[in-house]
Amino acid sequence: MANVLDVILKTIEDVQNKNQRDPRQETADPSIFDLIKKEVAKLDNKVKNNELQKGKRNPKSILDMIRDGIDGVRKQNKKDPNVPTAPKTVFDDLLKKVDRRPQRQASAGIKRVIEEYNLDISRLHPDMIRQIQAKYQNDMKNMNQQYAQAIYNLIKQTR
Repeated sequence: MANVLDVILKTIEDVQNKNQRDPRQETADPSIFDLIKKEVAKLDNKVKNNELQKGKRNPKSILDMIRDGIDGVRKQNKKDPNVPTAPKTVFDDLLKKVDRRPQRQASAGIKRVIEEYNLDISRLHPDMIRQIQAKYQNDMKNMNQQYAQAIYNLIKQTR
């Protein structure tokens, strides 16, 4: 299994354990977490069988696919009358943890830019720094998407 998928499975277990231990929060039905794990397992199988991007026009990142899977389970849970709807915080906690890696990368990238250009940010408000990091993260995502698309197009041409 790809490293990021292992981390996500561990994250799902952590969120489930936190949900079960928190007396102030309604405990989500375990089947919700099983559905999310099943979505991750589907991704893992696609990775192993090299089927991740087949038949698509635009490549998608693994993290985007994981987010989509979590959102799909959330919607499925809301519609299923046989399973109590899980607290919103369960899905929000999972999505926050999925988004941590890109946020850490953006933070490290901004720090590197500040150091390389010897910028004095001491007078900037922390909110301004967070806005810069968010923009950097979005710009990096867009740039990575463009490169992924270009590489994907080349791969399709060689088939």
